[in-house]
Amino acid sequence: MRNLSLLQRFSCVDLSIPGSPQCLTIRSETGTVLVASELAITEFDPRTEEVYKEVSLTADDYLPEDGSGVVVAIQDLPDQESVCVATASGDVILYNLNTSQLECVGSVESGLTGMTWSPDQELVTLTTGQETIIMMTKDFEPITEVAINQDDFGEDKFITVGWGKKETQFHGSEGKRSLAFQPVQPALPWDNRKPRITWRGDGQFFAVSAVCPQTGARKVRIWNRECVLQATSEVVNGLEQPLCWKPSGSLIASTQRHPNKHSVVFMEKNGLLHGDFTLPFGKEQVKVKELLWNSDSTVLAVWMEDLKPRENDHPNTYIQLWTVGNYHWYLKQSSHFGNEALRAPACVCWDPEKPLRLHLLTRGWASYTYDWGWSTQRSHGNDCHDNASVAVIDGDKILVTTFRQCVIPPPMCAFELQLPVPVNLVTFHSQAQRTNELAALTADGHIYVYGQGESYNLKLDSNIMLSDVPVDGFAISLCHGLRNGTVALQLDDGQIRKVQMDSSELSLTEWKDSTGNTINFPRPCVQTALSTLSGEEHLIGLTERSHLYISDSLVASNISSFVVYDDFLLLTTHSHMCHCLNLSTLSIKGILGSIQFFLKKLMFFLSLLLLSKDAKEMPRGNLETIHHRALVLAQLRKGLDRKTTPELEIALQKVHELRVNPPSGSNGASAEEALKYLLFLVNVNELYEHSLGTYDFDLVLMVAEKSQKDPKEYLPFLNMLKTLEPNYQRYTIDKHLKRYRKALHHLSKCGEEHFTELLSLVKDQRLYSDALELYPSDSEQYKTLSVAYAEHLVEQQQAEQAGLLLWRCGENARALQAFISCTSWRNTLAVATHIPLPPEQLALLARDLAEKLLEARRHAEAALCLEQYAKDCEEAISALIQGAAWEEALRLIYLYNRQDIIETDLKSALLDAHSNQTSFLESQKTLFIRHKNRLAVVRELKAKARLELFDEDGPDCADAELYSEASSVLTGSHLGSKYSRSNSRISSRSSKNRRKAEGKKHSLKEGSPFEDIALLNALIQIITIVDKMREEVHSLLKALVLFQFDGPASSLQRDYGELLQLMETALPEIWTENLQHGQTPFTGPNSTANSIMASFQQQRPAVPQQGEYFQNTVKWKLSILK
Repeated sequence: MRNLSLLQRFSCVDLSIPGSPQCLTIRSETGTVLVASELAITEFDPRTEEVYKEVSLTADDYLPEDGSGVVVAIQDLPDQESVCVATASGDVILYNLNTSQLECVGSVESGLTGMTWSPDQELVTLTTGQETIIMMTKDFEPITEVAINQDDFGEDKFITVGWGKKETQFHGSEGKRSLAFQPVQPALPWDNRKPRITWRGDGQFFAVSAVCPQTGARKVRIWNRECVLQATSEVVNGLEQPLCWKPSGSLIASTQRHPNKHSVVFMEKNGLLHGDFTLPFGKEQVKVKELLWNSDSTVLAVWMEDLKPRENDHPNTYIQLWTVGNYHWYLKQSSHFGNEALRAPACVCWDPEKPLRLHLLTRGWASYTYDWGWSTQRSHGNDCHDNASVAVIDGDKILVTTFRQCVIPPPMCAFELQLPVPVNLVTFHSQAQRTNELAALTADGHIYVYGQGESYNLKLDSNIMLSDVPVDGFAISLCHGLRNGTVALQLDDGQIRKVQMDSSELSLTEWKDSTGNTINFPRPCVQTALSTLSGEEHLIGLTERSHLYISDSLVASNISSFVVYDDFLLLTTHSHMCHCLNLSTLSIKGILGSIQFFLKKLMFFLSLLLLSKDAKEMPRGNLETIHHRALVLAQLRKGLDRKTTPELEIALQKVHELRVNPPSGSNGASAEEALKYLLFLVNVNELYEHSLGTYDFDLVLMVAEKSQKDPKEYLPFLNMLKTLEPNYQRYTIDKHLKRYRKALHHLSKCGEEHFTELLSLVKDQRLYSDALELYPSDSEQYKTLSVAYAEHLVEQQQAEQAGLLLWRCGENARALQAFISCTSWRNTLAVATHIPLPPEQLALLARDLAEKLLEARRHAEAALCLEQYAKDCEEAISALIQGAAWEEALRLIYLYNRQDIIETDLKSALLDAHSNQTSFLESQKTLFIRHKNRLAVVRELKAKARLELFDEDGPDCADAELYSEASSVLTGSHLGSKYSRSNSRISSRSSKNRRKAEGKKHSLKEGSPFEDIALLNALIQIITIVDKMREEVHSLLKALVLFQFDGPASSLQRDYGELLQLMETALPEIWTENLQHGQTPFTGPNSTANSIMASFQQQRPAVPQQGEYFQNTVKWKLSILK
């Protein structure tokens, strides 16, 4: 039930290559394209459009210069680092890719019509103009030459005793007449009558399709590796020239034109027909140019063009991709190239390394590379409205199965959607309540939207674009998270970008985790999904090599498929197991451990999650449905959670109504039956409490009678409640049920005599905000509650908020004390002015505040208090000088005409500041160089230790992988394990001890297990401190220059600049390439359970990552200084 989705397309439309393309081959080592024309051989990169090599075929007279030459085949030979080219004139040419030399390794006088190499490239077969096959070794030494057309059937000739022949079988009267005379139909007029050769994937057999000279019809002959004929096909009227052997070896594909249809037919190795499918065209509409199997035999490409184009018109060209499942052939992709001559494909081939990559070269030298991927289109709704639908593309039909109602194995389905043209893409709506709607993109560029009871279509206009954003790289996938609306973009190198939309404008940002580290996939993934893990959003990806990544961490290496549903991650493995993991309770390390648990063993390749059940598709297409216990329990939990308190109260009220007004009909349920059913769903004691919360005593008695309670337990309490005033009665019930907010609401209606009790309730349950809402702001009760709330806030170390409450309710004196206690100096002075305080007391208060502010190193604020409220300008200037606020100090000096302070205080303070800064920079420089050099020594010791371990235990030693770029010198079973064990004991103690143990991890003591990480942290701290000094140094430089201290200013600017330069140039040495790329857990074929657990349980601190530590935008230098 999979579809083919286009992941990416590369195009090169401006290639400047001589001649016209005739054939191409792909270099598997580099991914470049080698193409031969009638003039030259050219190598180019289809992604960068760069032409690497170009060698002329006409310079040495291999082909005529007039352009009439023909290249019949080209083949890349990686072992020989060469390219082999065969020409129609009979030359076999070898082009060395290293030396760029051409060599003619052989020539056939009668000319060549084809050349095909065996899959192992040990043999090459040539078809000649004399209708013979020449087989040679890879060194072009002849092995044999045989005629293509043989009279013998071959070594695998059938043995029959007569009764199994067609002539002796029952055919009926009409059948006998039809068998009386069956003339052999010659090859079709458009057939080029050239032989075609195709090898089986294992290289043991090859097939040749050629026109028989006696009958003029095509026959297929199968030869073995020694060029001995094995079998000849039966007479197949209408057999056409395309021929391609399935790499897996089961079938040979060709095409046949019937009187009423046009089909792709399949032959077995013995030459007998075995299956077919019909092309979606009229019988005389198209001709098939080529059939091409991809390397893993999963997709068959059919290249066609119009058979009879209109007058003065070029034929339309088509390429279709077909897949098979459960003996049914599906048309998954259909590309129409129109009738422009230059847009028509000239060469088409599959990539030899990537099974789903298709290369195409047009006659106008435009190169296109398509990357396809398998995908399952399913609806994503999690509610009961979703039909759990799966859509399968089958040509111009969409096969839809609603798994909520039925499980139907493909190729059958619940219903079909018929479209006018083939479908290339289908997707479901992601909005809640509309997840059953789907949209389909057809081959002619239309979008068809289908919903329940409605459908419409629209033309896809490439000129309409709401918003666009440039992408630095090739985007291969887009993933949308339904829960948070996050959109993640994946580039072809595994980088992840987050797509953000602000005011209809798109932007791309790097994907970062909660600590600010950039997250990328180590390798590009063919399937991605967003999920929430431990409260943080992660991107899950599956590579084509079955590696499963969560963010940049590898969690499994044998995953065949995965799907995210709600809080669950379902995985299927190549060892035929299914795992169901709860993401809400696991970390990334926890997921790796959880995969060890076995849940279900199956033979399947595909997993489709459908609400609480999981549908598995077997290799032959049949389906099996499993109800995972975890998913079923999750659904039950959600259903039970829906029984909220209001719903229980509604149900209880319905029971009461049934008792007061019993149903008149015989089919109606009685109150007792309804209550009995309700007691089946809810615990009787819980139901009793809820019935009490309805304040309906008849209903309470009714429930109590059904319980096991002794009447002495509840009757006295109920009788007491009946004697109370209604509001106080409800307050008592709510307090008993611990519904304190409701109790507070009812108690507030009981009058002032109960306010003391209300205040006690508010203080006990801390319902201050709720209580304030119940009284007007000008009432005495409101003021009393505000004071109580303020006292509570002071106890909670929130004195500023307490002061605000006291101030607004008129308690100015108490508000003043609250503001003073938290040094909220602005509010303090505002309240003091509001009271108002006498000038002497206000000045004294300002001095006290200034003293506290100076202790907190808030010099500018202290100066403001001293200047404006204490009226002491000299102390204010002194505070500014002390805080290095040179410019503000100068402003006050000249404002109050105190130039004498410049000579007495300011200049000496400037020189002291210069001396202190110079000494500090020198100490930081010395410390930085010492830590940097020590880090290099630690890394060298670590590398040496790893080499020693390799020499001792060999390259397969599991502990060797534990020596990561940021690991300690000795880990695993060495000295590091001792530290890990002791740290495990420490982790079980108090938090204080845990913090102490964490500090030991960052110890700079030489030889400590994590000395390298401690050095990295120390270097980061030095860089950060020094870089933050830019504005401080800039202010000091300006003040020094103003008073003509140019010498000290120049030396300070020079020293600071040199230190910044030293740190910037040292960054590549501190953060090596391996450290920046991060490390993945040690897994692999040589790993053991102990080595894997050691790599995860190694209690290492997080490795600091390189960031933007330098504020290069801050201009601190003075150009007037040298």
